[in-house]
Amino acid sequence: MRIVKRVLLILIVIIGLTLFVLGARWAAQQIALRPLDGGLAFDAAALPSALYDLGGFQVAWDADQGALTITHNAQPERILWSTRPGRSFAAAAIGQETVTDSRGHFTIDDRLLTRCADQTIDSMALRQDVQPQLMILGELACGNGQTVPYAMTLARGSQIEEHLDFQLGVADPAINRAFITYTAEPDERFFGFGAQFSTFDLKGRRLPILVTEQGVGRGLQPLTAGANLTAGAGGAWHTTYAPAPHYISSRLRSLVLANHEYSIFDMRRPDQVQVQVFAPNVRGSIIYGASPAELISSYTGRTGRMRPLPDWMISGAIVGMQGGTDRVREVWQQMQDFDTPLAGFWLQDWVGQRTTDFGQRLWWNWELDQERYPGWEQLVADLNAAGVGVLTYVNPFLVDVADKPNARRNLFREAAERGYLVKNQAGEPYMLDQGGFEAALVDLTNREARWWLLDVLATEVLGAGAWGWMADFGEGLPFDAVLSNGE
Repeated sequence: MRIVKRVLLILIVIIGLTLFVLGARWAAQQIALRPLDGGLAFDAAALPSALYDLGGFQVAWDADQGALTITHNAQPERILWSTRPGRSFAAAAIGQETVTDSRGHFTIDDRLLTRCADQTIDSMALRQDVQPQLMILGELACGNGQTVPYAMTLARGSQIEEHLDFQLGVADPAINRAFITYTAEPDERFFGFGAQFSTFDLKGRRLPILVTEQGVGRGLQPLTAGANLTAGAGGAWHTTYAPAPHYISSRLRSLVLANHEYSIFDMRRPDQVQVQVFAPNVRGSIIYGASPAELISSYTGRTGRMRPLPDWMISGAIVGMQGGTDRVREVWQQMQDFDTPLAGFWLQDWVGQRTTDFGQRLWWNWELDQERYPGWEQLVADLNAAGVGVLTYVNPFLVDVADKPNARRNLFREAAERGYLVKNQAGEPYMLDQGGFEAALVDLTNREARWWLLDVLATEVLGAGAWGWMADFGEGLPFDAVLSNGE
């Protein structure tokens, strides 16, 4: 009995210490993740209240409040964007991030070594270059006693009239984090940010914008913990294949970033939004629109719009399956027996399968495996004659198929010999563990590599009779990869 009590006591102590450590770590993380907040200083006599016309947009400077307000001539009573009275709207920092990744899953632990949150405005002037732009100059005071200069410009969009472009840049080579902060209403809701799966309204959240594997569980326990323990693949509530640094709010406010760097939208405080970018500058646009539809139309007018789907895509079901020619014909017959409208068959294993420690996996060599799909040409012809298309699967990874007996082309070797693969710090092809085998990425920043890959798709995929394909796994690029463009 005495031994049992000692064991229980030891367990209680261990659990208590674990909870204490986890609590301390959580508290430290919350402190580290607090929004940067600083004061705003300026000479009211040198910077009196003023109204600046930027081609349909009006920027008002209120020297009494120490705040900027942006409206549009079409609805001058509606505030599109404004800064907090007497508080900084520009900030910067020197940060050091630690990035860990596992098969397209990224975890970023960031430490801000130096914070520059207090802001001065030294000048504000309307410049007439190609078009009117408002230039705001000043300095940011850092915690180490130093100051760094910044410049912020506002100008009507050169491409889309309903966009007011902004850019905040910090002129110091050590700065690698830039922040911009502006007001929100306590009851304002924030929607969008690309494909989000956890919640529709992002108010009250700190949302990273990073293309990544979505994850298995995404915070649902114990599923997420199990996926993390086995493969680091659990994900989090915010992980998504298709994020976008763009939102529309319930107040018909809309903002989009032009940065490609990792960014974070912090909407946890009821009265403000803070945007952080892992770069010395923040670039983007404030969008005007009288309705959500107008805002979306204006946004996609700049970023691009997906072409309409072909009619055949919506003529029936697309059956996703694997198994080879005979299995496809068997399922097709079953669909016909039930009079099921069919648009196509998506055949992921058209390239053949391999056995690994993780089970059956595809050969990432984007050509038809004629042993797995004998009589492919006749299968495609029969399906097409019935108005049913065949779709396949590709991704930007390539594997060496030297051990694949029926391979006709070794795309990995072709790309490696031409220098078309993403490289590691040593200048060699960056081989990434995929669970049972390694693969390398085609460097899509290399123009010649892009044309080569397009030729592979045209020859091997479309040439095999496919009407389309799933383009997968574009999120697998490691942070420390070396690209052909020097980034």
